[in-house]
Amino acid sequence: MAQDHSVQQRQGSRLRKLIEANQMLAQVESLPELLPRLLELAQDVTDAVASSILLYDVQRQCLRFALARNDTPGIAERILTCDFELCQGEGIAGTVAQTRKPLLCGEDDPRIRRDADAVTGFRTRSVLCVPILYKEELLGVAQVLNPRQGGMFTPEDLDILESFAHLAGVALVRSRLLEALLEQERMNTQLQAAARIQEAFQPRLPDMAESHIWACSHPAIHVGGDMYDCIILPDGRMVAYIADVAGKGLGAALVGAAVWSRMRSLALEGLNPSIILKRMNEMLLNDMENALFVTLCVAVYDKRSHTAQLANAGHLMPLRMRGASVEEIPLPPGLPLGIEPEVSYQEYSLSLSPGEAVLLISDGITEARNADREMFGEERVADLLRQKGAAPYGEALMEGVLFWQRGVAANDDRTILELWRDNRR
Repeated sequence: MAQDHSVQQRQGSRLRKLIEANQMLAQVESLPELLPRLLELAQDVTDAVASSILLYDVQRQCLRFALARNDTPGIAERILTCDFELCQGEGIAGTVAQTRKPLLCGEDDPRIRRDADAVTGFRTRSVLCVPILYKEELLGVAQVLNPRQGGMFTPEDLDILESFAHLAGVALVRSRLLEALLEQERMNTQLQAAARIQEAFQPRLPDMAESHIWACSHPAIHVGGDMYDCIILPDGRMVAYIADVAGKGLGAALVGAAVWSRMRSLALEGLNPSIILKRMNEMLLNDMENALFVTLCVAVYDKRSHTAQLANAGHLMPLRMRGASVEEIPLPPGLPLGIEPEVSYQEYSLSLSPGEAVLLISDGITEARNADREMFGEERVADLLRQKGAAPYGEALMEGVLFWQRGVAANDDRTILELWRDNRR
């Protein structure tokens, strides 16, 4: 009778501990905070001398010790410093990971890793090991060693550790989801801050007698790799360009900021477009190790003579329009910046007649996809410009592309820069 009462007390105590564990785990949000509490609770509910959690590394396809506890000081530290790895099917923990079934083992079980005992000086007499699962996904295993009261673990001990493992699986997934959410929030905050900085780089476009310039950029996400600028030189000429850094997001924007700064410096030296591109290529290769490559089309425009010199580094060819006439400017394409050293770039000169326009666009315009995954394409660009029939053309083109993509997340940044001359002599 007294023995039954003792068993009931023990079961009641364990149930209370599981309820406490459930309440506690619901409040823990970070993985570094969660794992020590999981181990403490695993030992507590089973009254074990030692405990450990091995997490499953999906990439390496093995179990690795994440944390260990032992009543004897120093033993857990030795386990963790040995950096043990277990493949599925190897040892007791590996077997549990492979079968997804719990194990209760005595000291004669050949699957006990005696090499680990040899390293730590610990003698394993009894083992409980259970999988930590979320639905069918293996997250890891939890194991406890040697009851504090001596003897062997019981099936009831195994049941209580299994119940604990169910709680641990939910807590692990919840913790990882929360960490991913927090990381996403941190990244969004960084991207929003970078977007505000990038907006500050966008130039104030100049007013010019008889000539005009318009530009617009819509990034695919908060911060894009597309950019444009317009720099007025001391002699009255203007340097205008459009660039596209490979990729999107913060990395592309940071490279774009470096390009923006260097382009301003080179433009103010009064260099020809081909030399500007050559120097930019050298900067990307020499000063920015492993930088993303950049396509860039630059024009130096003289508003007095209405002439322009253009050079291109792997960017889409600029377009020339007059009325309903649309033609590609026959610029030598050149390699993108940041790929090969000692690259030379060629120039093309043109004179803008009254009513003529030059349009620089990024590939996000031609490659914009609609809900049916169909690209906007170069032919639609040309058709829309012909329909517009007169300068300015750029704003109508951007509106057409945005309408084409309505309700669809953009797959690339979309940028347009247009230079045109009044339709009067």
